[in-house]
Amino acid sequence: MSRLWPLVLALGLAACAQEKADPEKPAEEISALEQAAIDAGVIPDVRNVTLSGAFERRSDLGTDRFCAVGNDENGYQIGMIAVFGPGTQCEGLGEAERDGEKVRITLNSKEKCSFTARFDGVELELPGELPDGCASYCSRRAGFEGVSFYMIGEGDAVARSTSGRDFENLCPGG
Repeated sequence: MSRLWPLVLALGLAACAQEKADPEKPAEEISALEQAAIDAGVIPDVRNVTLSGAFERRSDLGTDRFCAVGNDENGYQIGMIAVFGPGTQCEGLGEAERDGEKVRITLNSKEKCSFTARFDGVELELPGELPDGCASYCSRRAGFEGVSFYMIGEGDAVARSTSGRDFENLCPGG
């Protein structure tokens, strides 16, 4: 594993350099270095990965979960929970649309909360700032800001088995 870190670091630096060199580059285009890493199986090809599945991130405070049922063409039904201790959490249901690495998430089970997250094929990262309506999904001293989730299983069936606290199934339909 320690031999992969230089390659991962090089890929990250190359991606940053590529983005700065050409910020108007379409999402479908990738550098030769990125393609080599995809071909070697070091990183996933985000163009061929679905958002459908179950995602988690564990900490001492609890397990954060995200799930998505659907596909890129018709959109996704999603659910997510961020846990900050026994009685402190954010939890909501909604929809998502994916365009490459960008995922437009709209929570609509309380106040409207819409934002764009980033999905690299393995990790889904929520932005550090969210609209005020997103606070309606959270208990006091909790927030979805900056939360990230890692894919643990692909497909609608895995997503439908994702549980929450207030919602028995975060992704029951689709």
